Amino acid sequence: MEFSREKLPATLHDSLKAHVYDIIGCMHEVYRDLGDGLPEYVYQEALVIELKAKGFNPIREYHHHPVYKGMELKALLKMDIMVPMQRGNVIIECKAIRELSNIERSQTFGYLRGTEFPIAILVNFGAHDRAEIERYYFKNGVVRAF
Repeated sequence: MEFSREKLPATLHDSLKAHVYDIIGCMHEVYRDLGDGLPEYVYQEALVIELKAKGFNPIREYHHHPVYKGMELKALLKMDIMVPMQRGNVIIECKAIRELSNIERSQTFGYLRGTEFPIAILVNFGAHDRAEIERYYFKNGVVRAF
């Protein structure tokens, strides 16, 4: 899997942003209400409540068996939240740390590769003025920020 800094075509970029617009709004709402300094699991629970209130059907602590050479493994990927959507499932990885690093990004990229879902959102509810949100799109083995 590779990470590309090449920009997405404008129409795809706008379409992806629209696809996750309401989910990101839920993240901002959780941060506005709770602020920073709480454990990650508190934000996860609040985000699930907010997503449900907005009509989504989120699955907390979503488990997925990756595939190796065509065989489903017994091993499980355990993601914080997965939002099933018609245009493609969205992985949400929540953090409550001072600042995101490549460790958190690599974990999120691994979930994209292991599930082959098209979109992941990495959100950090840590010590910031607002939630730190990174959006990623996965297709043909390449991850791109959008």
